[in-house]
Amino acid sequence: MRRLRRGGCLLLVLSAAWLPACAPAGKKPETLEIVFWQSRPIAVVAPLVAGFERAHPGLRVRVERIAEPCGQERIRAALATGAGPDLCEIRSTGMPALLAGGLLVDWSAGVADLRPVLRGWELCSVGDALYGVPWVLETRVLFYDRALFARARLDSTRAPETWDQLLRAAAAIQRLGHGVHGYGVPAPERGVLARQVLPLLYANGGRILSDDLRHAVFDSSANVAALDFLLSLRRFGTMGRQESLEREFAQGRLGLLLAGAGLVGRIAKHAPGLRYGVALVPRPASAPGPGVSWAGGRLLVSFNAAKHRHEALELARFLVEPANALALSDAVGDAGPATVGADTSAAYAARPVEATFARQLATVRFAPNHPVWEAMEAAIEDEVEEALFDRKSAARAVQDAQATLAELVGKHRVPEVAR
Repeated sequence: MRRLRRGGCLLLVLSAAWLPACAPAGKKPETLEIVFWQSRPIAVVAPLVAGFERAHPGLRVRVERIAEPCGQERIRAALATGAGPDLCEIRSTGMPALLAGGLLVDWSAGVADLRPVLRGWELCSVGDALYGVPWVLETRVLFYDRALFARARLDSTRAPETWDQLLRAAAAIQRLGHGVHGYGVPAPERGVLARQVLPLLYANGGRILSDDLRHAVFDSSANVAALDFLLSLRRFGTMGRQESLEREFAQGRLGLLLAGAGLVGRIAKHAPGLRYGVALVPRPASAPGPGVSWAGGRLLVSFNAAKHRHEALELARFLVEPANALALSDAVGDAGPATVGADTSAAYAARPVEATFARQLATVRFAPNHPVWEAMEAAIEDEVEEALFDRKSAARAVQDAQATLAELVGKHRVPEVAR
């Protein structure tokens, strides 16, 4: 048995045809252990893992939690020593560096049949090659306070769909006064500000890099207009950190806010009586179709150095099955399943809030899979901050961000594997 394992014939040993011939009489077949690293509490993923083990009697899964924010460092350290897991959950922000390093198993053939049924392949693809599978996705939608809409003589059954409607609604709510504000404008906050600004850029057709990731294309009239629109919202709102804005909204003092699914859980816990709704990100009146938002998420990957890459793929395919991805998203509350059509599934029939998040995922854009995307994101945030505090015009901030992005692209050419 040991000789077969070292020779790479483990799957033959586990097959039904070999078990009777190879297993000594009276002894149970050897169980193979898959090591799975992920960031959720063990109790959340344990039921999913138990279901996989029932469906695969010869396999057992050892789940280890990699607590954030140190998870990425632990993964890198483990890979450097050859002690990494078989299957690993990766934040989409960590994918560019892994792709550039050539560390991930190419799953293109193993997940080809899943392409039509999952969203988010942009987060783990390089050209036509797939180096992971989307599990759950995170996005931003528009939250609006129905009670404040009614007080401001707005239609509380409908959220703004265009930028003009959003501006008018924010202005009407701002006029209520007495500590009530129309729109929550994001204050400079690393890793958060860009996620508030990118939906506006994307909704207006703005871009960051060229399709081949080799040129910065940030300096556009679309991006200038989007930033100008954000600046105009300051007149009818309040500026604050995301946590503070979400607290104001939950307390009924803020009319409109872009936020993620985590706010839904916080409202349910701390302000269950709040009358609110969610809607797709508003778009410019001239833009066709629904508004576009930003999205990131959690991906499942395996490493070239993993011992049990085939079994890791089997586990990944099981975890992204619609029912399993939905069970995870329900348990964690901050993301939705990557499943195409989740918004029309029976599971969301009586859950309009969750269905809206799922519907928004049909029209999202993703951050570029560039090795130094985090530095690019920081550069964009720095220039938006300059504009928010009136140290630069929107046009100048966009132009200066372009210069920094072009410099980063020039210094950090995309490796072959990440093209």
